[in-house]
Amino acid sequence: MKFVPSRELRLRTAEILKMLQDEDEIVVTLNGKPASIMIPANEDDLDQVMSMIKRIKAKNALRRMREKAAENNITEYDIDEEIAKERTNK
Repeated sequence: MKFVPSRELRLRTAEILKMLQDEDEIVVTLNGKPASIMIPANEDDLDQVMSMIKRIKAKNALRRMREKAAENNITEYDIDEEIAKERTNK
């Protein structure tokens, strides 16, 4: 995994995109911290790759929500109950 500062990406975009073909992924950093991940893609598998990324993002969002709920002593039952209330209010 290669790390590239955002400034370097801005100045050497074409070179870094070519480099991406040899790397599995490139992490773009902002102020030394990860800001985004670049992965190689092509026309043939773009839809499949985007679908996989969306699933991963959804799983991460769910994990973060569960962690936050646990920190606030909110149970799965409490969440289900709140969802049921909202559904009946619509």
